[in-house]
Amino acid sequence: MEKEIVWLGERVVKDKYLIAQLIHEETIKNVPEEELKAYKELMEVVTETRANFVELLGNSMQHYLEKEVLDKITQWGESTGRYFLEQGMSLESALMETSLYRKHIGKVIKTEALHQKMSTENIFEGMEVFHSFLDHAVNSYSTAYIDAYQKNLAAARKEFLELSAPVVPLNDHIAVLPIIGDLDLERARYMLEKTLLAANRQRITSLIVDLSGVVKVDSMVAEQVIQIVQSLKLVGVRAILTGIRPEIALTLTQLDVDINSLEIGGSLKQAVQKLNFTS
Repeated sequence: MEKEIVWLGERVVKDKYLIAQLIHEETIKNVPEEELKAYKELMEVVTETRANFVELLGNSMQHYLEKEVLDKITQWGESTGRYFLEQGMSLESALMETSLYRKHIGKVIKTEALHQKMSTENIFEGMEVFHSFLDHAVNSYSTAYIDAYQKNLAAARKEFLELSAPVVPLNDHIAVLPIIGDLDLERARYMLEKTLLAANRQRITSLIVDLSGVVKVDSMVAEQVIQIVQSLKLVGVRAILTGIRPEIALTLTQLDVDINSLEIGGSLKQAVQKLNFTS
């Protein structure tokens, strides 16, 4: 049986470019010509990658009893998953090709099995070996792709948070914190931490917290803003709120916040003037 499976693997390797071309033709049949031209170089890389993958599966069948085979497939999945994520290829489109590998490699295996006059038992065994390696490759690829995607997402989120808490100095002791967009709990906590660190590092005595760019206003947003103001006061920084729209004021009163305990500066320009500085 081992000899028969080796034969099947050899045939798969010999036909790797034919199999890759058949898969390529099926995947591009509904793609506009203009798009194919735009991604010509990438398509060439993808075709070569497919051929290499087919060769990997064929070689794995030839050495299916060796322990190192699965390790090689795992390494392929990890490197290829990361690469195609970097190239902007979706996981869904890659996984959709799995059926095409099963189809075309399966045809090659069946043709070779008939040519070699293999028994039904050996054919089924060869197909089972092939499917097990393909499933392992798909799992390795998917895991690597998702892990790389999550790392990129976390890095992008970190970059966004860093950019979302800009303490902009007006002079040596006065700065502005413009809050723009939605303010969720994670961002609010990050903003609080970064604001306190910036206040200490820049030796700020007065900070204007501008809310005119806040899109969504709810009790959570209001609570986090109040926490930022109160924390600044605890470290000796005078906090002035600007850009408070009527809906924000209403939310603050609904939270039983003593408005008189807050220093309101109207607009950002008015707050700057209140601090005897011009914009």
